[in-house]
Amino acid sequence: MHGTVGLIGAGGIANAHLPAWLDLGYDVVVFSVADDAEQLIARHGGGRPVAGLEALFGAADVVDICTPTHTHRELALAALEHGLPTVCEKPLTRTLGEAEDLVARFAAAGVPLFPAHVVRYFAEYEELWRAVARGDVGRVGVQRHTRQGRSPQSGWYLDEHRSGGVLLDLMIHDIDVARWIGGDVERVFARTNVVGGSQSTQAFLTHAGGAISVLTATWTTAPIEFRTQFEVAGSDGVLHGDSAERRAFRYQGHAEPGADLLPDFSPLTSPYRAELADFVHSIATGAAPRVTALDGLEAMRIADAVARSAATGLPVDLQPAKEEVSAA
Repeated sequence: MHGTVGLIGAGGIANAHLPAWLDLGYDVVVFSVADDAEQLIARHGGGRPVAGLEALFGAADVVDICTPTHTHRELALAALEHGLPTVCEKPLTRTLGEAEDLVARFAAAGVPLFPAHVVRYFAEYEELWRAVARGDVGRVGVQRHTRQGRSPQSGWYLDEHRSGGVLLDLMIHDIDVARWIGGDVERVFARTNVVGGSQSTQAFLTHAGGAISVLTATWTTAPIEFRTQFEVAGSDGVLHGDSAERRAFRYQGHAEPGADLLPDFSPLTSPYRAELADFVHSIATGAAPRVTALDGLEAMRIADAVARSAATGLPVDLQPAKEEVSAA
């Protein structure tokens, strides 16, 4: 399948999506209310700007939403009105209620909706899933996932009502991975600690199969580098991953980090390319993608439980969505 992608938004994550679409052979039209589409296009050597959403929808075969979290639902519904398969950056929406409504509407219309939970396409997490599926560690008992980075310095991320804070920025990645590895979640207990511009959430997930996942996500004003870690322990062994172990050179100090917050990937090894290729393969063949609309909804359901538990100090029991809600 080849055609035209309508890319909405030209900020941070669009710098990973645009080069991936171009490498896959797609034409790309870009619209951004921030008037920075031409800068994005110049930076990556491809694509063309359009003046508004109607022009974008008229040109597109697929829509890719790379905008702030609180805008996702409205833009996805606009794409749905045009019957266009839609890729939406994680999280699907700002709230669980919005996610339930969005997924149900796409399912009712029979239009594919793809939540962009890209961590499932990172090589180390792919191998983690394969190793567990092969039975390398036996029956999974405990998972630990950690994700940390510098606190946002400005912009919409700082407004938790719009962004969802560290929970929907960082932890939702590991919520999705923990469920991918350990299955559906029945109970959540969480705590959040905020000190100045730093914010950390820790969540304990009890899976239906009996496994426990411990997730920690941190934004900090301390001079640290972005880092992810996982450990999955089972009856026959332990699997371990640490993004810091892949780097031969590291800096920690007070110098300001560079403007580019995305990892440096070649087009052939980019997990963003793999993710988008999987989505378009699904559109072309009808095969289920690695991440479905139901997966995106379940990540939001668990994140909502994390937020409620952290607010009340009490555990939250939850039930997964019914299979028929899935729209991809």
